[in-house]
Amino acid sequence: MIVNEKLETPEDPAPATVLASGPIVCLQTLASKLRWALAVPAVAMLFAFADRPPMWPGVALALFGEGIQLWASAHLRKNVDVVMSGPYALARNPMYIGRFFVGLGLVLLTRRWFLVVPYVVGFWLYAEARVLGEEAHLRSLFGDRYRDYCAATRRWLPWRPRRRFSQERWSWQCVRRNHQVRVTAAVVVGLLLIKWRMTAFGPLPW
Repeated sequence: MIVNEKLETPEDPAPATVLASGPIVCLQTLASKLRWALAVPAVAMLFAFADRPPMWPGVALALFGEGIQLWASAHLRKNVDVVMSGPYALARNPMYIGRFFVGLGLVLLTRRWFLVVPYVVGFWLYAEARVLGEEAHLRSLFGDRYRDYCAATRRWLPWRPRRRFSQERWSWQCVRRNHQVRVTAAVVVGLLLIKWRMTAFGPLPW
C-alpha cells in the first residue's frame, strides 16, 4: 500500500525541455507512426552490413537488453496501475533501457564504430521525448500515487529502491498481453539469421 509521504525528489519528474516542444513532439509522433516502415530498411541494412566475427559482444548486449524488456513486460500493466515491481522498482523506464541495449548490440554487429555515437544520441532524443509525454499522461491518470513513485525512483539510472512499493510478481499473462513473446522471438530469429548470413557468405564487398 502506498503511503503519501514527502520524499526528497532525485529529479524533477517533468522538466520543461526543448524535447517537449511542439516540433519535437510532432517529429516523434510521426516516427512512432512510421516505426514499422522505418524498421524494414534498418533491418535490411543490418543484415547486409553485419561484418566479420566475433559476434558475441553484440549478441550478448542485444540479449541482455531483451532480457530486461522481457522482465519489465512481466510486470507492466498499462493504464491499470502504477507499475512499481520488478525492474520498475529500480528505474521508471526499464523497457526503454532494455530497448537501448538491444539496439546498441545490433549496431555493434556491424562493427562500424562511428555509428555508436549517432545511435546513442538519436535514441536518447527519441526516448526522452517519449517518456516526457508518457509521464505527463501517468500523472494525470494516477495523480499523487505516481508522483510518490517518481519521487522515490530515478527515471533512467537504476538504483536500489528506497522502500518496497509493491508485492507484484512475474506474470506470464502480462508478458503475453504486452506482446513481448513475439518481440523476443523476433530478436532471437534476427540474430540467428545474421549468424547464418555471416557463416554462409562472410563479409560482403562493401
